[in-house]
Amino acid sequence: MTDGHNRPKYANCRDRGGSSLVETVMGSIIIVMIALFLVDVASIVICQTQNDALAKHCARAASNQDNSSKATTAVNDVITEFQKAGGGSKICVFQNKTLTWSDAQVFVKTEVTCNFPVPIPFGPASMNFMAEATEPVVAVLPSAPSP
Repeated sequence: MTDGHNRPKYANCRDRGGSSLVETVMGSIIIVMIALFLVDVASIVICQTQNDALAKHCARAASNQDNSSKATTAVNDVITEFQKAGGGSKICVFQNKTLTWSDAQVFVKTEVTCNFPVPIPFGPASMNFMAEATEPVVAVLPSAPSP
């Protein structure tokens, strides 16, 4: 039985079967690399979102206090809760805070480091993020007029 060109009908079967296997393996490698990259991107997004929320919560806690020392204590309490609640995981690590308190407003700047779950080959293993939040102070009451 021939294929019309005086060759056996199934002479090229071996060539076609091997190429399918190679294409599947190479495609799988590329898909796995893309999936691992997406894991890193997701961790970056989550870490930055957590840092933004941390800065906002710190500023709100400090704005509810009537002096700088109470504001610092409130911010430290928020950071401790952040670290206990999973925000202080190995992926998103709290680094530093800056607090500026005045009678009118509170400014908080937080910094976290995002450690990549799947480090990029020949690239950085982590990334630093900073977030800022400003809130008006609501705890200071105007002094009462003297009688």
